Amino acid sequence: MKNKMRFVCVLLLMFSMTGMLFAQASYEQRKAAEEGAVTVRLAVMQGPTGFSSVGLSRDGGVVSDNVTVELSVYPSPNEVIARLASGELDMAALPTNTAANLYNKGIAVKAAAVVGEGMLKVLSSDIAIQSVSDLVGKTLAVPGANGTPDQMARMLIRAAGLAVDKDIVLDYSVAAPAQLAQMVIGGKVATAILPEPFVTMILKQNPNVRVVADVQSLWSEMMGSENYPMSVLVVSDAFRTKYPYAWRQVVDAYKDSVAWVNASPAEAGAAIEAAGIMKAAMAVPAIPSCALVFRSAQDAKGDMQTYFKTLFDFSPNSIGGKLPDEAFYL
Repeated sequence: MKNKMRFVCVLLLMFSMTGMLFAQASYEQRKAAEEGAVTVRLAVMQGPTGFSSVGLSRDGGVVSDNVTVELSVYPSPNEVIARLASGELDMAALPTNTAANLYNKGIAVKAAAVVGEGMLKVLSSDIAIQSVSDLVGKTLAVPGANGTPDQMARMLIRAAGLAVDKDIVLDYSVAAPAQLAQMVIGGKVATAILPEPFVTMILKQNPNVRVVADVQSLWSEMMGSENYPMSVLVVSDAFRTKYPYAWRQVVDAYKDSVAWVNASPAEAGAAIEAAGIMKAAMAVPAIPSCALVFRSAQDAKGDMQTYFKTLFDFSPNSIGGKLPDEAFYL
């Protein structure tokens, strides 16, 4: 009898919670409808940072009865930053440290969710290099100074008790990841640190190249967290204030987009190419290795704070000179 009563109580609780959730969803949909037709200007960058967004372009960008997403693609964060600052954009997917930098410099944006985690590898065709310790006395090619690959390379070198230039030389002569990848494939560069999808492309085209270090595994060993938050979805304060319900619908749709891209690489690859983010031939095989995720800013706050603290200790200017405060996390 007691077990039967317990079962009935649990069942009633489940029905009650389901009803509450349904009522809340209906309320938010009704309030969003009251805001009228809203076109959300969302920016992403070329490359894997933009992969997770392409599900939003299905159905012509319509994500609900009253909300449509206008997706724009840019080659670098600088153009996105300028448009966020001027109010030309409402939301954007950005490198996590860039988002912190914007916030700390007074650009009114907040983090809504982590949409991509680390996907860096150290690759080499040098048979003498089997691990990070074998890099002593070697040159490591890095695609550009001050970006995530450079920051992670420097932090890992320091964590290994080594010194840049003294023990390992960092070469920035080829700043574009695509160009650096081609040089690794062609054997003109022996060792490099690169993100997906270039890692997958290199391994497919040059059988002499191997992964000698998974940066995410090294990060996990150092920090005790599974991965680091590499890209984040941000929302402008002006848009959130004007449309307090519509922006949540876009965030929910973004979560669905991430799930769709991960589950349907071939279809997503076609959408990625159509959006001008990257050729499908490169994107499709790399999607499973791109660490595309959706974690709300509150759920990911601990990992983001660990990442920011590490960046701050290494180079305060990389995140705008201070740690983002609690208000940064929606």
